[in-house]
Amino acid sequence: MNEIDDVRGVDQKAQNTPSAAESVHALATAQQYELEATAMAILKTSEMQKAMEEARQLLSKLSWARSETAQQTFEQVVSECAGYALLSAANRDPQNPGLVWLQTPRKEWLGHAVTGSRFCFDNPDNIYRYAFIDDASTYVLDSRPAGPTGRFSVAIYVALTGAEVESWEAWERTADAADEERMIVDSEGASRITIGPEDPRDGSLHLKSKGGTFVIVREALNDWHTQRPRAMSFRKVAGPQTLALTFDDRVAIAARYMMFGAQTIAQFEGLHASIPLNDFGAPLQRGHSTKPSMITQGRYHLADDEALIMNFLPQAAEYMSLSVTSPWLISRNAVSKSGSRTGCQSHQNADGTYTYVLSHRDPGVANWMDTDGLLEGCIAMRWEGMHAPAADPNDAISGVRVVKLDAVRSALPADFPSVGPAERATELAGRQADYESRCGVDCRFIEG
Repeated sequence: MNEIDDVRGVDQKAQNTPSAAESVHALATAQQYELEATAMAILKTSEMQKAMEEARQLLSKLSWARSETAQQTFEQVVSECAGYALLSAANRDPQNPGLVWLQTPRKEWLGHAVTGSRFCFDNPDNIYRYAFIDDASTYVLDSRPAGPTGRFSVAIYVALTGAEVESWEAWERTADAADEERMIVDSEGASRITIGPEDPRDGSLHLKSKGGTFVIVREALNDWHTQRPRAMSFRKVAGPQTLALTFDDRVAIAARYMMFGAQTIAQFEGLHASIPLNDFGAPLQRGHSTKPSMITQGRYHLADDEALIMNFLPQAAEYMSLSVTSPWLISRNAVSKSGSRTGCQSHQNADGTYTYVLSHRDPGVANWMDTDGLLEGCIAMRWEGMHAPAADPNDAISGVRVVKLDAVRSALPADFPSVGPAERATELAGRQADYESRCGVDCRFIEG
């Protein structure tokens, strides 16, 4: 059923282990290496450096940019916005499309260093893979499992976030979408999805492409320890010929995307101000999968001796997660620190709810969300794979309050687990090992 011919290790270019040449990895592909190398070459150009400087000037004028925390993380947002633009531009070729893994922290792997590419409430649980299309052509997405899998969805968006449009609502618009509920799989779990103007009626799942410009494949890993990303390939099989992009073309696209990205972040100024402090805004319904999904954003500002206690209902969601970001909406350290938690990584209360504690210092209890030293920032809560839309989305948030750090224990249920220093160290070491295992090869992630 599958013809995953692009999923070979890049190890012929970067020998990471003695047996690397025989390895096959879902993410460490030759194509990924080549796209990252192109992106890093674009980064060195004067055009890209000029675009980054223009972005700095724009972002520095935002109202929240003057705070100590925003200044502390300012260069990071410029760098990661650039990474998003660079990898998108490197892969912007509908004639010869690739699947590029992005929305990750900075990393060193495969023999080279790659800038971070996180952007606008990235989700540390997600494996994000992007491909660009023209809606007059037909494409094939093949996938196969490499072990237990996470929640899968594929969506065809009308515009790249931070590029072609200038509103959140427009970024969320999809031409078509599906998740594992609609996938057609064989006895080994392999699947094929066709994307194009006409259904080939070949027994595969077909998604309509009219109006679409790019595809996002998401795999939400609820259990980092056991779940692995699928091996995938993406190729064009029919449609009009398009001109191949030169390196200079990609440089121009990356510079344009850099500025669009900065403008996108600037547009969050209104949203940022509208979210109540130490609380959450109304959850938003999302449309990138077959089953209903929601997301809500919050803001926090805590003193060193304070904690934010948050309570959520699971909404019968197959996947849920809470993550902490900087004021610039970039996830904090979720690799070696607890900057995010899935439902699988969280203690669930006896009544079925989930309680989380956000603070700068370890409160000594389960479900600690680490701010990673930032006095202020944002929070995102996601529910995906809900069995029905929420009658009232606001009911999913059952309470948010600030307490003194030394009062956290007494503010929680009596049976809420305590976590000592040794247990916390073991937990965090396990998080890092689990996160890095998704790469399939040696990889060092660098935060900050």
